[in-house]
Amino acid sequence: MCGVNGVFWYRGGSADPGLVQAQARAQRHRGPDDAGVWADGPAALGHRRLAVVDVSPGGHQPMANEDGTVHVVYNGELYNWPEVMPELAARGHRFRGRSDTEMLLHLWEEKGPDLVADLRGMFAFGLYDSRRRTLFLARDRTGKKPLYWHDDGRRLVFASELKALLADPSVPCDVDAFAIADYLTFQYVPSPGCIFKGVHKLPAGHRLVCDAHGPRVECYWELPLTTDRSMSEVEAVAGLTDRLREAVSMRLMSDVPLGAFLSGGIDSSAVVALMTQVSSTRVKTFSIGFEEEELSELSHARAVAEHLGTEHHELVVRPHALDLLPRLVWGMDEPFADASMLPTWYVSEMARHHVTVALSGDGGDEAFAGYSTYAWARQYARADGIPYALRRLLSLPAVLLPEDLALARRLRRFGMNVVDRHLEVMSHFPPRGLFEVLSPELCEATRGHDPLRAARAIYERAACGLGKLAALPALDALTYMTDDVLVKVDRTSMMNSLETRAPLLDHHVLEWVARMPFEYKLRGDVSKWALREAVRPYLPPQILARGKQGFGVPLERWFAGQLGRLAREILLDDRTRSRGWLAANGVERLLEGAGLRDEVRARRTFTLVCLEMWARAYLDRPRSELSAPTNGVMPLHPAVVGTARD
Repeated sequence: MCGVNGVFWYRGGSADPGLVQAQARAQRHRGPDDAGVWADGPAALGHRRLAVVDVSPGGHQPMANEDGTVHVVYNGELYNWPEVMPELAARGHRFRGRSDTEMLLHLWEEKGPDLVADLRGMFAFGLYDSRRRTLFLARDRTGKKPLYWHDDGRRLVFASELKALLADPSVPCDVDAFAIADYLTFQYVPSPGCIFKGVHKLPAGHRLVCDAHGPRVECYWELPLTTDRSMSEVEAVAGLTDRLREAVSMRLMSDVPLGAFLSGGIDSSAVVALMTQVSSTRVKTFSIGFEEEELSELSHARAVAEHLGTEHHELVVRPHALDLLPRLVWGMDEPFADASMLPTWYVSEMARHHVTVALSGDGGDEAFAGYSTYAWARQYARADGIPYALRRLLSLPAVLLPEDLALARRLRRFGMNVVDRHLEVMSHFPPRGLFEVLSPELCEATRGHDPLRAARAIYERAACGLGKLAALPALDALTYMTDDVLVKVDRTSMMNSLETRAPLLDHHVLEWVARMPFEYKLRGDVSKWALREAVRPYLPPQILARGKQGFGVPLERWFAGQLGRLAREILLDDRTRSRGWLAANGVERLLEGAGLRDEVRARRTFTLVCLEMWARAYLDRPRSELSAPTNGVMPLHPAVVGTARD
């Protein structure tokens, strides 16, 4: 993996290579092996390299075509380059090495912006064509690799991480009140928005073209939103098996050591099982657990590892992991409160001592309907035959009851439609809870803003083609997966200079699974039915029979100790109060826990703690310090520090 950045003055002006170099250094952890800057007139590109394929100097970036008219900086892996490069060579293109980066240059010469259709893998890149005076940015179909950008009306600046973008002092640091409301609702800031006004995330499956007319963002790929009812069970499973095997095999391409994350759940177990089928060497696997046995999957991961004969490594995460929180909050770029970033960081840190690349099972829950919320939605849907107006009327008493009382939840959800029920479950602070914790000033600033509006629109479009229940996994794939799950994995792995690959997110796999009838995914009480059938020959029966456990963190247990002390120390002090974002009485009620289950109380408190920690890292320090965590300089992983280049 790598870090990319650059600037393009599309309406007069010259790029500053020194500034672009400073931005690249802010994301040094993404690429400790090499660094480079190219500048010419209005454009400059910067790069940090983690060498994985073609580790020779021939893979150095920024990389140019033969006549030096096109330059590219690229972050990702294109697994189909062994197929595409010979085709390009047959059309007269000359290659200096065997880097997939070089393939981008020649595809651009052949196809221009349409080159993205030929890319299979994960990527975010910036390409400048001096003949056309055009900057081209693109992000992979599911958003595995990040890309931020800002346009001031004369020039466009971009970077893999927000902290690198902010190394340019002209990029604004004005917090968007709407983004705070969105964050408190979802635990992340949804794309294409950003916590700072005027800064954007390039959405997954989108490209950006910038020329003298300014930037234009275009969608080039969408998840299929139609069901193939003619697909039989046998055809569905056979087609899935072939595509999964191919996706895993392609992702074993590497010139450096490679392994896999293994949780013991069906997704990562399926990936590891297929790795053992196609790998020529013994697979290395890495697992994380907790002292709380009911939350730990170590025993299940161990059973899979023993069954498949992998070289297995384990680590137990304890409450002192919260000491890592300030560094992680900084590393996530924007306010982010998925507590599983803690074990994800630890498994990445452990894996990096042994390998440079790790395969993961990310994407399985969204693709194969693995979350328990889908089964709940189906149960509630049985009552949806009752007229909506009557259900709304019968649910009215819920407003008189404490928000988190079981009866109140049931009554409230009884009066909702399918998507609003789902969004309430997915929300850390649903509308009522959000109003209680926001300060009067922020309530006024966000008046009329509905954090759920965009998600409802995505759902309605998906439901038109897939049906009401089948549209829920599609909604999560287009929101939660891209802006939470993949952000968490990218940042925590890259903080350890580890590349992660997700075969279940191969777009050939996704397109096949998306067209499957919903009952092939959620069958009775069995989630991910088709995936289980595809890997049934390779895994132990007890693993195939397991339900969804999730990569949870014992926040409620930790809240009774270190997390609770940390929350009171941070959320009740004058510095937090003077920020003017939160209602002091609402925060105090939350910490007291009145009317809330411990699990909800801990999750909401953690969300507020991460918000304030983020503010202290990104708002309370001089801009010149933002490229380093609040608790010191960002160190490189011990596995790479000895060979790192600046």
